[in-house]
This record gives sequence, structure tokens and C-alpha cells, in this order.
Amino acid sequence: MKKIVTTILILFLTACNGNGAVEQLKDEYPKVKEVADQLSESVQEKLGAPSELPFKPKNVVLTYAGDPPEDPKGDIVHTEFIYGDGVGVNLHITTHHNKNTSWSSDDKQFKTVKLKNGTKALIESDNKNTKQIRWKKDGLYYSIMLIKSDKIEKEYTIEDVVKTADSMEY
Repeated sequence: MKKIVTTILILFLTACNGNGAVEQLKDEYPKVKEVADQLSESVQEKLGAPSELPFKPKNVVLTYAGDPPEDPKGDIVHTEFIYGDGVGVNLHITTHHNKNTSWSSDDKQFKTVKLKNGTKALIESDNKNTKQIRWKKDGLYYSIMLIKSDKIEKEYTIEDVVKTADSMEY
């Protein structure tokens, strides 16, 4: 009986520890796991990924930028999950890990949208082929950008990007 309780407790703690969306990506895409596992624990804990996407991805990669370059144990500036449909649509989910990150508005007035958690997100781009929003949560900056080629007939909306942001698991 003790073994059963211990096993259940370990499974429960493992399930509660970590981000379900990131863990699912690591399970489904070995290259994502390979890159993520190279990153420090503190960076891995801050990885954010959505559970809902505006299209079904055929491939997903995880990239990062840091100082020094290509050193996963260095000072990571940002991480980025890139989802591709294999035809001409990409979705970039970027987490800026440096708490001193800031975005210049270039004296532009951005339209805003409210995420379901009450966070105000700036609409960075809302044109035919690019939809992008950005926001700050817990001292970190996040960005979601959907890019599609001209040959793609399906129209995406800023609401598609907001729905993706609303499904983010941090």
C-alpha cells in the first residue's frame, strides 16, 4: 500500500511541476526537448507556450539568444517557440528573459486588447500577413507573432493571436 501511495504522490508532484504545454512539446518534438534540456533550470521554468493554436503545426522548434551566443548556460536574452504549418504560416512565441527588457514605442500609439487574465496587450502589427501582440507578465515580456505568406488564402485575425495568448501556460 505504501508503494502505491508513494507512486501516486510522485506522479502527482511530477504532473504539477512544470508547464504542461512545454512538456507536451518536449514529448512530441525531440529537438525541442534537446534544446530545452540544455538551458538552465531557471530559464526552463520561465518557458511559456500556448495550449491552443490557430492552425495545426507540422513542426515546432525552440531557439534562444544569449550572451555569449550559442551558450545555453549563458545569459539567455530570449527564447522562442516557432510553430510552422509546413505550407506558409508560422507562429512565433517569444519570452524575453531579461527583466531589464523594454520596448520602445517610438512615440507610436498602439491599440490594445485585454487578455482573459486582465493583462493589457499592445497590438504591434495587424495587417494582412502579420499579426503581433506583446505584453508583460510577472516582470517578463512576451510576444506572439503570426506570419503568413501571400499564397495562403486563409485569413487570420488579431483575435486568433489573442486566443493563443489566452491559452499561454507559463
